Amino acid sequence: MSWQLAALVVLSAVLAAGFAWYEQSRPSPKLLAMVATLAALAALGRIAFAPLPSVKPTTDIVFLAGFVLGGAPGFAVGAIAALSSNLVFGQGPWTPWQMFAWGLVGVIGAGWARLLGGRLPRVATAALLAACGLLFGLIMNASHLIALSEPPTGSQLLAVQLSSLPFDIAHAAGNVVFFLAFGPALARMLLRFRDRLEVSWTAPAPQPTRTTS
Repeated sequence: MSWQLAALVVLSAVLAAGFAWYEQSRPSPKLLAMVATLAALAALGRIAFAPLPSVKPTTDIVFLAGFVLGGAPGFAVGAIAALSSNLVFGQGPWTPWQMFAWGLVGVIGAGWARLLGGRLPRVATAALLAACGLLFGLIMNASHLIALSEPPTGSQLLAVQLSSLPFDIAHAAGNVVFFLAFGPALARMLLRFRDRLEVSWTAPAPQPTRTTS
C-alpha cells in the first residue's frame, strides 16, 4: 500500500468515526436542525467572503458551535460546512482534508468550553482562534505534500509552509477580527437556543381525591 493510499484510508476512518460519534450521541430533531443551520451559516460565510482569500468567519462559527453544542455536533458542523461550501468552490481531494480540519476546530471549541467551564474570555479565545487558523493551514499544507509521489523532504515542507504563510496569517487574523466583532454575541444566542433544546415537559403529579362524609 502506497503512503498516499494509507493516508487516505486513515483520513476516511477518522471522518467516519467522527460522524459515527455524532450519530451515537442520538441528537434530537431540534439539535439536528440546529447543526444543519450552523453548517449552512458557516458555508455561506465562506462563500460570502470568497473575494478575501483565507479571511472567512467559517472557523469562528464552527468553533462556537462546538463550544456551545459539544464535540460531536461541532465536528458535524465543520465537516458539513466544508463539504457543502465546496459545491460552490469545487470538490476535490482537498475536500476530506477540509472536512477534517474544520471538524477538528469544532472539537477544539468543545474542549475549550470544558476546560474553562463554559466561560468565553475574549482575549484568550481570540488567541486560540488564531492558532486554529494556523492549524488549519498546517493540515492543508500536509494534504498537498501527501499528494506527492514520494515522501516530502524537509526543504519541500519548509517551502510549502513559507509559501502559505501569508494566507495562514490572514486566516488567523480574520478569525480574531470576526470573533471580537460577533463571537460573544453569537455564543450567547446559541446558548439561549441550547437551553431551549434542554427544556423537558413533565406531566403534573396526580392530585389526591377528596372524599366527603
